[in-house]
Amino acid sequence: PLTPSENVLSMIHILSNRVTRAFSTEVEPKFDITLAEWRVILMLHQHPGVTANEITHRWSMDKMAVNRAIRKLEDAGAISRTRKRHDKRSYELNLTGRGQRMYEAIVPVANARYQQIISALEREELSEIAEKLNRLLERTEELGR
Repeated sequence: PLTPSENVLSMIHILSNRVTRAFSTEVEPKFDITLAEWRVILMLHQHPGVTANEITHRWSMDKMAVNRAIRKLEDAGAISRTRKRHDKRSYELNLTGRGQRMYEAIVPVANARYQQIISALEREELSEIAEKLNRLLERTEELGR
């Protein structure tokens, strides 16, 4: 069998886990927020009114993890749920004032951690990797249908 350093997909899995750990050790203890909850807040800041299914699809997260994060954020008063007009089975999600303040407090710390991670690469290298990762994401999307 190939070693992780010889297998690109293994390296992607390892990198994903390490990025999660880097976030967790920096952001979770400071703000008492999980990565799943941060992804929900981030998504709602960028795309107000999205549904839980859209968040699940965008981040390729487990549906239950997204639902738990939404429930906890709603209980904390950080997000609101409103039944969609044209689809009574789903809810639009939005940040509340409290959720927006959470976003504003967390984003500088999260961005600083992101910058620490990507500082290992030059700008051109980041562009090349982004292009290749987008191709892999598109391919896995096709295969997952």
